[in-house]
Amino acid sequence: GGRGGSACRIGSAMDDVVPAAAAAAKGHGASVLDASAPEFRPGCSSFAAVLAPEDASSAGASPSLIFGGGGRFLSKYSHVRHEAGHDGPRQRRTGEPPSGLPTPTQSASSSARPGCGSSPGAFAGPDRVNVQLNSLLVTARTWEKILQVVETHDEDFNAVNLITALHRLATIVVNSRKGQLRRDLRFKRMVHRLSDTVRNAETGALKPQDLSNIAWALTRLGLLNSVLFGHLAEHIIRTIHLFEPVNISMTLWAFARSGFLDEKLFSVAAAEVKGQLSRFEPQQIANTTWAMAKSGFVDEELFETAAQLALEKIEEFQPMNSSMLLYSFALARLPHPKLFAEVGRRCTASTLASAASMPHVVTNLALAYSEAGVSNSAVFDAVAVAAGGALYDFRTQQIATLVHAFARAEAKTARVRHAGFFDAVSRAVAKRQTEFKPQDLEELRDAYDLLGLSTAPILKAMGSGDDKQDRPAPVLIAFLVVIVALLLLALASAGRLPGAALEGGGGGTGAAEMTPVEPPASAARRGRRGDIFRIHSTAK
Repeated sequence: GGRGGSACRIGSAMDDVVPAAAAAAKGHGASVLDASAPEFRPGCSSFAAVLAPEDASSAGASPSLIFGGGGRFLSKYSHVRHEAGHDGPRQRRTGEPPSGLPTPTQSASSSARPGCGSSPGAFAGPDRVNVQLNSLLVTARTWEKILQVVETHDEDFNAVNLITALHRLATIVVNSRKGQLRRDLRFKRMVHRLSDTVRNAETGALKPQDLSNIAWALTRLGLLNSVLFGHLAEHIIRTIHLFEPVNISMTLWAFARSGFLDEKLFSVAAAEVKGQLSRFEPQQIANTTWAMAKSGFVDEELFETAAQLALEKIEEFQPMNSSMLLYSFALARLPHPKLFAEVGRRCTASTLASAASMPHVVTNLALAYSEAGVSNSAVFDAVAVAAGGALYDFRTQQIATLVHAFARAEAKTARVRHAGFFDAVSRAVAKRQTEFKPQDLEELRDAYDLLGLSTAPILKAMGSGDDKQDRPAPVLIAFLVVIVALLLLALASAGRLPGAALEGGGGGTGAAEMTPVEPPASAARRGRRGDIFRIHSTAK
């Protein structure tokens, strides 16, 4: 997005793609590229392709809690001016290229293919092949089809195509398939090539949008590639002054979520945020402060400025933005009484119940107030009403976290103020006891103990889990039955062949050689940074 504009939607349709290629790619993972197609000219409305919005159900993810913007991979070429000509639209003659496009003669004298210029680290604008490849990637609706395009046209891919492919994969791959994708050799080759591209790129060759989209996609896919994140950090530090608010917030979120704390990057980013903070939208403010707090890099002056700006723009904040903002202040150990009071005043039960991603919103709110030690009974009353009747929408971990926050808040009052809410939690545990993980049940038990509530439902669920672990799984039983049957069959076959000798001498039966299947390696987990690197404000 341009300066002052709103964030573009992540995963949205690409701008400036060839409609003919989009039609050819529909239903196919790859297509024969049309070498005679008109050459791409950035910014021409003739090339705008209106694609169907992303299907949230196919992506297998809830609405993004981080950004509603992104995409527009070719927008970095929008500075190229249109060919001089008429001002208004007109009907095109048969065979005439779209307005603003070069003629075949002009095409022949156009710039070289991206990556083939005189400077190895510089990237020229895309030609018709790269635009068509982006169209194939954008219209591919499964990750398999995207990888087919990557594999089929690997030699024609430029930097923009690689970033588009990575971003599309991060947008549509469901969580249960991400491990399979990361193990796919085609994906590994693509990431390796992207890493080389970033490493060899000259400063400024990759635009802020490219760098932030790469970081976001890697984080979304759970690809903790320290080498690639290191290359990204180097480019970001050198070009941070060119970053728009959406690029800054997206980049900081990705680094914080992935656990890569580059203090130099966060330091220069904090300075840039201070200069641009007045242009940040509510979602960008909340996500930037969250990233700073999560990484342990707390600039007190930045947080104070963010709080004042949030109070000025409080009418523009949605419940999701407000809850994340307060949670980031609690995480940074910087409770802001005025901000917490104003947000609390706006958190009515009806507002919270109708909020998008309500379970996430109310969990963040309760956790923020309890962690910050800010007492606000009205907020917990509203959360109890909104959450108590909709616990079926909550993940089990969210229920445990919410109960823990209530327990910390109510333990100070020496009485249970929301008995109805805790009764609803007990019923939810009884109905969904097989869904709760042991650590969630332990957290619930501790919270109930703290408040002096009956832990019978929790202990029953924990006992059910223990019984389940003690019983052999049906699949294991079936597997053992098959093995025993095969062994009996082998012994019976040997008994029907008396006198038969194994080749090479020696009697007896030969056991079938079995190769155990090794489970995939667990993803490396990064520990939470315990200390906070704090920059104290010198302002009086």
